[in-house]
Amino acid sequence: MVMASEMIIFIRELKRNRKSFIIWTASLVLFNIMIMSLFPSIADNTKMYDEMIKEFPKGIIEVFGLDKISMFTILGFFGTESYLFITLFGSIYAMLLGASILSKEESEKTIEFLLAKPVTRSTIVTAKAANVFFYITLFNLIFSFTNYLMFEAVKKEEYSLKALLMLSAGPWLLHLTFAAIGLLISVFVVKAKSVYPVSIGFVLVMYFINVMSSISEKLTNLKYFTPFKYVDAPDIIINEKIEPIYLIIMLIIITVSIAATYVLYNRKNM
Repeated sequence: MVMASEMIIFIRELKRNRKSFIIWTASLVLFNIMIMSLFPSIADNTKMYDEMIKEFPKGIIEVFGLDKISMFTILGFFGTESYLFITLFGSIYAMLLGASILSKEESEKTIEFLLAKPVTRSTIVTAKAANVFFYITLFNLIFSFTNYLMFEAVKKEEYSLKALLMLSAGPWLLHLTFAAIGLLISVFVVKAKSVYPVSIGFVLVMYFINVMSSISEKLTNLKYFTPFKYVDAPDIIINEKIEPIYLIIMLIIITVSIAATYVLYNRKNM
């Protein structure tokens, strides 16, 4: 009975979130294709663009990782250009999805109807969390497939497939981290209009901390407080892996956030 209830809620949420998923995915994939299509012209004019990069402020060079990798290789170009949009805007989508998945029931006054059915609050959380995981995973699978096709279409030389796979796994883990945090926030934020500023603001603050930790040696330890640093493109390209300490931190954040969501949602007064 519980499994049947979870499946009904899961399918219901798939339909409710389908439109936003299509809009976010289509928009970002098309934008990513547009950026990657510029690589051949960049690679054919390395001298001109290299002179331009040398004129950039040191802080800009460090933020985009141009002091570690070259944007004249396809992995370097992807890591300094497309990867930023995938991680930043993908995280905003993940955060919005996670933060609205529970709160929308109270905002739309449908929680009383849902709880009147023979389902527990834990069942509701499980079904909605599964929905978030499904859409975040599908979002990243589409991006990964598109990236591979674009790499093959515009490459000028061979590249490390392992590095590309890691650059696909990184955003997926990052998005799941923000989605889990958003799921926890959805327990407290009950107004739909409040979800947007809270979610977007949180992601942008995390990104700002990442920028500051990159350009200031005094603030370098801040990198442990922002998920963006855990999947830093230059480090992944150079090492062809995500550092184990960062994997552990993300796993802890995801686990604690989801566990806290179950506990707090079951204790919440509706």
